[in-house]
Amino acid sequence: MPLPFDSHDISETEVKRRFQWAKRQGNQAWLWPDVSVGAWREALGRIEPVVRAILAHRPVETLNGDPAAIGLACYISGVGPLLGWWLESGVLEASADIAPVLELHLRHNRLRAARMEAAGVELVGALRERGVAVAVLKGADTARAYFPDPGARPASDIDLLVRGQDAKLAEDILRSAGFLETSRGARESSWQPSSASPLPRALTLVHADDPWTIDLHSALDLFVSAGAPLARLDAARPMDSRRPWAPCPDAVALDQPLLLFHLAVHAGSGLQNLTLLRLVELNLVIRQDTAAGALSWDTFLALGERAGLLGFAYPALKLCEDLTPGLIPPLVLARCARQAPDGVVRVVQDLTPATAQRIDRGSVQEHFMWTEGWRGRAAQLVADVAPSTRSWRKLWSIYENRAWRLLRGRLSR
Repeated sequence: MPLPFDSHDISETEVKRRFQWAKRQGNQAWLWPDVSVGAWREALGRIEPVVRAILAHRPVETLNGDPAAIGLACYISGVGPLLGWWLESGVLEASADIAPVLELHLRHNRLRAARMEAAGVELVGALRERGVAVAVLKGADTARAYFPDPGARPASDIDLLVRGQDAKLAEDILRSAGFLETSRGARESSWQPSSASPLPRALTLVHADDPWTIDLHSALDLFVSAGAPLARLDAARPMDSRRPWAPCPDAVALDQPLLLFHLAVHAGSGLQNLTLLRLVELNLVIRQDTAAGALSWDTFLALGERAGLLGFAYPALKLCEDLTPGLIPPLVLARCARQAPDGVVRVVQDLTPATAQRIDRGSVQEHFMWTEGWRGRAAQLVADVAPSTRSWRKLWSIYENRAWRLLRGRLSR
């Protein structure tokens, strides 16, 4: 029996209450008082072997366990809609109390993905009318190009890349289209539809009516950590890509091997990003493009050496290989490992696809894993002590959250 569409909806008052509760617990990312972090970890440990077996085309055991914990693990790891699609396709079996949860994950995200894709196509059209070239990044590309169903890949935003000289015009076009700026960084700005609520409609699945943003990038270069060197993705000239964006040929998507580097660097830039969904995404991209001849490992290594990107890609590629052994050539992983900081290699060797993602407190070793030398450590410490923000409200929120973490840490010893 399918669950009612609104069965996981909660009120704005309850969402705000959960945020306040989480802050006072010293972990603002954990919003679920009725499910422990341990139960979430255990549930993710049940899901990972199922994902591993399906990707390897091996027989799959029935997914069972506590429905609340399994559903939450599906939500946090991002694989709920994909498991729902596998269930619908007959690849996966789930217990009678878990199957409806997976079906609801897919039902919501199919509707959400269709709405977001339509908005993306409309916006790309508006940008191209004004002469702004656009490259579509991450989930807005891979959901349609690599996943078995666009609704199987959840996303919180649509990532668009424009040339730096076009960024101001692109922002004006977003404002004219009814978007409001919500945040700004050195290389990107985020925009939300003016009519949208900033609060989620559910906290146990990606709801069809959850808020979403346009993340407008003027460059691909990325700092994976305040104390790390810049990951120079722009060295691969992303705006010269020629692969058409599947929903609308007015935009392009990244060519290989830049696509793989971009996905891997983003996934590995922080352990909070190393979700099971991102590892599955890497698997699907590598498998499809190597089979089609679009991805050459020799070309991947050549670009990685030239742009200094191999070490940045190591965490995600290592865990992707752990999830599906034999996918990535040993030489590629070895070259990436040699370019990664020693701290990254030490941390990653103790992780598994089911334990990599951090939503609870990480270790000091994990926090500083990308930093090398006294300059890198000093830069990371400065960023920790004095966050880079011009908003007093945001700065106050950062220090308030740290105070609660410190307080809870002392009380727990």
